This record gives sequence, structure tokens and C-alpha cells, in this order.
Amino acid sequence: MSRATKWIVGLIAAVVVVLGGSTVAYASYYSERAVPGSKVAGESVSNMTHDQIVQRIEERVSDLTANITVDGKSFEPNLADLGVSVDADATATAVMSQSADAWSRIKGLFDSGDTPAVISLDEGVLDAYAHELIKDLGEPAKNASVKFDEAAEAFVAEPASVGHGLDMDALREYANQAGKNLSGEAAAFESLETEPEITTEHAEQVAASANQMMGIPVVISTGNREITPTAADRAKWVNLLGDDGELSDSALDEAKIKEWLLATAESTNDDPIPGIHNINSRGDVVSTPEEGVPGFYVNNAEDVSTGLIAALKKGEAFEGLFQYDQVEQEFEERLIADGAEDLPYQAAPGEKWIDINLSNATTSAYEGATIVRGPVPMVPGEPGTETVTGVFKVYLQYEVQTMRGLNQDGTTYETPNVPWVTYFHGSYALHGAPWRSSFGWNGPGGSHGCVNMPVGEAKWFYDFVEMGTTVVSHY
Repeated sequence: MSRATKWIVGLIAAVVVVLGGSTVAYASYYSERAVPGSKVAGESVSNMTHDQIVQRIEERVSDLTANITVDGKSFEPNLADLGVSVDADATATAVMSQSADAWSRIKGLFDSGDTPAVISLDEGVLDAYAHELIKDLGEPAKNASVKFDEAAEAFVAEPASVGHGLDMDALREYANQAGKNLSGEAAAFESLETEPEITTEHAEQVAASANQMMGIPVVISTGNREITPTAADRAKWVNLLGDDGELSDSALDEAKIKEWLLATAESTNDDPIPGIHNINSRGDVVSTPEEGVPGFYVNNAEDVSTGLIAALKKGEAFEGLFQYDQVEQEFEERLIADGAEDLPYQAAPGEKWIDINLSNATTSAYEGATIVRGPVPMVPGEPGTETVTGVFKVYLQYEVQTMRGLNQDGTTYETPNVPWVTYFHGSYALHGAPWRSSFGWNGPGGSHGCVNMPVGEAKWFYDFVEMGTTVVSHY
């Protein structure tokens, strides 16, 4: 122990002996207060509690404005602008450590000291502020970069350029001292000509490496067609940034490659299309109007993905083949009316539908298996413009309409005021034909494909149907 230390210890011991009970009272009083002489960043906090010290520090931080000049131009940032965060609570705790026990409180009488503020510095915020300072004085240095050019379908380098900058070490030191000292004293800086951190040559090398990866042939086969990734797809497979977030030698982004492969596999899947079984009231299947279609799902997407990534890592071309599991379609059951098994259309009980029988030139209306109108004689299309056959739905109606079209010889026709028109497929319709004197036949002299009916009958059918009513035309 040095002579000076021995002297201080002896002095303290003497004070303790002399003060006696007063020393005990002192130690007790300052158990929750800063000892005399305590300072934070040059300002006294003697006798303050922990919370009072925190409050005072926060007040000083909120009032503090730095004074910076760059090339003679003044700026007044606060600590937050400089990326400085002051931990008032930790600072107060450091001050109060001198009141931790009786011995510390007594020792604090002689050596309380000045506690700097406890701070942290966000380098990103400081860099951003420095960038804004430079923008007011001239263009900052620009790093070279690499981007994907969609038109060229390739990565291209964007060149770097020299620009203005600051001595970041000096600015960082200023920010740290401003925070620790809670002081915004003036500081002058000069802008510097700075070189970019990422050169054009480096960006060109990265772009070339990326384009080399882009050029590796990749073909995925489904068994009946081939899929090749687009340039835009391939561009997403290349990672241009290193672990530090800076431009680096190109590397494969395995997650993006797998994401593309799995999405591609899914896009080739075919969901099963349900079929329909018509059943009678006893539950017997009487027909299958719609067979449906089985589904097919890729079952080896993970394996193909692994193979693709492995080949690209080696710089080798890749050909993959998707394999599929077949998924059988399900069948929906559709109840039909009793007695509808042998009709041209197996309707549900009570379902409205229209039967166009081209063999005997009649039209009938049904509800389920019960005929409610007809057979009504009509005239279908003549040879060369025959009435269409199949199962259709009513989709459009007019009370009256002018019809126009082409004759078989290429000339046009126009028939005004055609009444009670019910379209069921394209230009094919049931309608009244007041110009005809007889019905119930087919052959030359027939219609252009529509079903010509007596006007009164055409109106009845017009009123009977609804949008979507089934129309069956057959021989």
C-alpha cells in the first residue's frame, strides 16, 4: 500500500472515529442518494435519487443540440440524428454505485468523481446522417451495383463514381464524445474526395459470374411437355450479396431454386374432375352422364429439386422428369325422376326441360319424366343448315326480334318482328314463325337452323322456360 493510500485510509478511519454517530447518520441518508460531489457529464447530481438523476439526464438529452460545420456550412443535429442513444437508467445506476454500502458512501466524501453518460452508437444511423450531410455539399461516392436487365435478360453492372465524403472516424469520435459528455460543443469538418467501396470492375465480375450461372441449361419434363425456366425466373436463383449484405461473388440461392421447382411442379398438377352418376329412387345407378377425369399429382418434386441444385452447384446442365400419382375421381349422385331412364334427358324430379325431336319434327315440354306440353309440331333446319344436336341451356330471350343472317348461297336474309324468341345455343333458338302455314315436317324449305313453331306455342314455351333450363336436341 502506498504512502498516499495509507494516508487516505487513515484519514477516513479518523473521520469515522471522530464523527461516530454522525457517520452512521450520513451513511444512512446517502443510501438512496448520490453522495456529495457526484457528477454526470460535468453536472452535479449530489443528493439526487436514482429516478431524479434519470429525469435530469433525459432533460439534458432532449435539450442538447450539436453544432457541426462541414466546409463552413452549419448543421445542428441532436444525439438521435447522430445515432447516439443515452441509457439514463444505466448511467444513474453507475452514479449510485457509490452509495452501495456504508464504506462506499464514506469513501465518496473524498472521491465521488464525474460519471460519463452510458451510451450506444448505431453505426447505420450515423452513416445515414453523414450521407445526408454530404448530399447538401455535393454528390456522395456511388458504389457500383449489379441489376437484372429484363430486356437484355442478363445481369449488368452499373458503374461506380467518385464523390464527396467525410472522415467517418472523426465524426464517430465526435458522436461518442457528444453522447458521453452530453455536450454539443462545436466541431468543424472538411469534406473529402472519396473512392467508392465497390468498384465497377468488381461489379462487372459479379455480373459475369451471375450470367454464367444463368446460362446453365435446365429442362424439366412432365412426360408430354418440357418446361424451361425464364430468364426472370433464373435471375431469382442468383444471390448477389454476401453474409455482410455487400455485393460479393455470385452464389446460388437454394431456397429460391427450390421455391421455383415446387411451384412449377404444383402448376402441372391436374385436380380430378368429379363424375356424375344418375340414380333412380331405389338408389340404382342408371347412367353416367359425366365420367369425370382422374387427377395427377407430382410425387418426386423434392428429389427433382435436390438434383437441380446439385447440378447447378457443379455448373452442369440438368434434365429432370416429374413423376405423377394418379388420383381417381369421385362421383356425385344425381337423383332422376322415376320413368326418366329411357328419355333423351334423365331429368331430376320436377325439373323443367325441353325435348326437340328432329326425327318427327316435334317439340315437347317436360317436368321430370312427365310431359306437360306437346308433342308440338315444328319445322327444324333444312338440309345444309340443320338444327344443332346436343344438350344445351336457355341463355337469352326476346319477346320480338329482327333476325339477320346468311342463306346457303351466301346472300343475306332479314326477318323482322320474329316473336317469342328463346335462344339455347349460339344463334339457335325456338321462336314463332307466323309466315308458315304448316308444321311437323323437315326437309328443303325448312329454317336456317332455328326451331320454327306456331306463334301461340312459341309463347307458351317462352313463358315456361327459365334462364338455364335444359334443352335437348336429338334425332
